[in-house]
Amino acid sequence: MKRILSTILAITMLLSLTACGASENNEPEVTTEATLGSEDASVTTSIADEAVPGSVTVEKVDIVAVFEGVYSYTERSFDTKSYESNGGTGYTLENDQYVDIYEYDSEEAAAQAASQFDAGGTTFYGSDGTVTEYEYVYPVHFWLNGLSIVFYCSETGEFLQDFNAILGEEFAGAGSDYYRPAYANELIYALWDAGYNVDYKTSTGTGQDYLKETVSECMLVVSNGDVIYLFEYADEYEALDEASRYSANASFYSGDDFTIGIDYASPVHLFVLDNVIVQYCSSTGELLDTISSVYGYQFAGVDYDYDGEKPWYATGTVEFDYYTVPAASDGGLSVFPQSVVIRSQYALETTHDVLNLEIADNVDTTWELLTAKYTDEWFQNNDLILVLLEEPSGSINPYVSDVTRDEDRNYTVSINDDKPEAYTDDMAYWYVLVEINGTKVNPLTGVEVVSSRG
Repeated sequence: MKRILSTILAITMLLSLTACGASENNEPEVTTEATLGSEDASVTTSIADEAVPGSVTVEKVDIVAVFEGVYSYTERSFDTKSYESNGGTGYTLENDQYVDIYEYDSEEAAAQAASQFDAGGTTFYGSDGTVTEYEYVYPVHFWLNGLSIVFYCSETGEFLQDFNAILGEEFAGAGSDYYRPAYANELIYALWDAGYNVDYKTSTGTGQDYLKETVSECMLVVSNGDVIYLFEYADEYEALDEASRYSANASFYSGDDFTIGIDYASPVHLFVLDNVIVQYCSSTGELLDTISSVYGYQFAGVDYDYDGEKPWYATGTVEFDYYTVPAASDGGLSVFPQSVVIRSQYALETTHDVLNLEIADNVDTTWELLTAKYTDEWFQNNDLILVLLEEPSGSINPYVSDVTRDEDRNYTVSINDDKPEAYTDDMAYWYVLVEINGTKVNPLTGVEVVSSRG
């Protein structure tokens, strides 16, 4: 019985490989070696001679239920394909990925069949001495889960860790550490073109637990010995926000209420593009040109020669807009000017409550109306610097003349004022809302307010 079970699994898997896109006519790229001890025998003839109908129960399985947690929170689609010759069912997932599920009469039968694959899942050893070699188009993964054996074929391994979480570690295949997400492809191709071989793995992180939560992480191990980490974020705004938290040389990282120093083993270079951040540490920097060809110039790290255009975090004048409005009081402050970096709608509300920000009664607006535009959507790609000013007269109107950023990413807000020849002798307080457009500001960045009296 075990011999029959294992050989039927072999032909079942053989047929399922058509899902991997092996050829235009859907024929699998499989080579079958001769049976050990006999001439020109094959798995097919073994099945024809000895298969017993009903000895293996192969049932259709609801993949949404089996992989609960992989699909239940998304609207992902899949197609079902039945293999009429053996009753198996294959599932075609998004991004050219395939899953086949086979259920046995007992856990012992499933375990016996699983034990007859080699570690890579490319060789099946029949109980009768047959040896079958499989050539897959994409990396494959096998799991044993009770009565079932699950087969997953994917170029990227997009759902590999999800499947591992549900089914346990695979018993054969490309390895549970394998992961090549689509967002890594362009860099992998560039490295190949540059003459390097690349192994790609699921990253368990860089040990920097203070970083924001990622969607996924991938580690590229390059043939020259260098390692590149890729961090995928929910969207480009999350990645931009994370990038803005590093100092220019990447030696400091700022959370919303803390700053931490970072000590790298080798010179570090950080890149960002769309929703992906790349970290490259190397004593030689051998791969910098290749990485830069995909991601452009680094956003933080040790400087290096680069001929292209520097991006948003370059030094110099910053694009900005501003509003000024009289304040109702000094808010309990005794030192002016003061500034606060505001990076979210929640932070704006908190700052309002903590500093008791209220607009003067003689102004035809309210704080709520003035700040209504600063939604979470607005903060995705912009930040706000709130400046609190004191003027010796209510007749003096301040204005922002310039905003600049230095090589350490510190900001200077230059404020001048229109001072009439005759003015009242009363103290006045102002709120200046400086919008930093298209740029995220480090949450604890240095902001110097330079006030030039008229």
